[in-house]
Amino acid sequence: MFTRKVILAGLVVGLSASPVAAVTLLSSIEGAPDQGMPFGFQTVVTFDTLSAAGIVNITSGAVVTAAGNISGQRAAPAGTPAGGVYQSVGTGGSSSFDFAGLLGAASLTGFSVYWGSVDTHNNLDFFNRAGGLVSSISGGNLPRFDGNQMLGATNRRLTWALNEADDVTRIVFRGGGNAFEYDTLGITTGAVPEPSTWAMLIAGFGLVGAVVRRRRRMVQAIG
Repeated sequence: MFTRKVILAGLVVGLSASPVAAVTLLSSIEGAPDQGMPFGFQTVVTFDTLSAAGIVNITSGAVVTAAGNISGQRAAPAGTPAGGVYQSVGTGGSSSFDFAGLLGAASLTGFSVYWGSVDTHNNLDFFNRAGGLVSSISGGNLPRFDGNQMLGATNRRLTWALNEADDVTRIVFRGGGNAFEYDTLGITTGAVPEPSTWAMLIAGFGLVGAVVRRRRRMVQAIG
């Protein structure tokens, strides 16, 4: 069983050449399988079913949306059920998700994705409504990035807070090698907790879980 670890930080990941725009990492939760969508986030893309209305996915080059593994080309994010569909972006490929039609006048304030076999050649770009690049994130920015296809440490549910003023409406996955695999995208347009608040929430959930487990052990002992 994989150990579930949460990395919480006020880490600002942005373009080194642009100090204005920023994306803040709220949580990085070890997967294998995916630990699920964070509270307050709406699942909008699963690849097993149709995306939420208004989302436009445009792919270019080596992009595959399918189930299963092909040695040397792609592997499902760890813990994906048999037959589970995911998307893979290979060398030079890109997959753009435009949320403008879903958002209307609103903009993204949070984005979440289950990122499989994190590697340095995986790249995620955030664009504003006008088409300007707001920020880029590489797999090399994450806690472990050696491309391991099985470990929870390299298969993570990652969640970022976005600055509403940046007006982010489009997110692009880019591959610099074989391959960038991911699944189950989520968004929010509402208020997102500050990293410190998020940490307290996670700690609170962990405490509740510990109490429940202790009570179960006590009941079993009495029985």
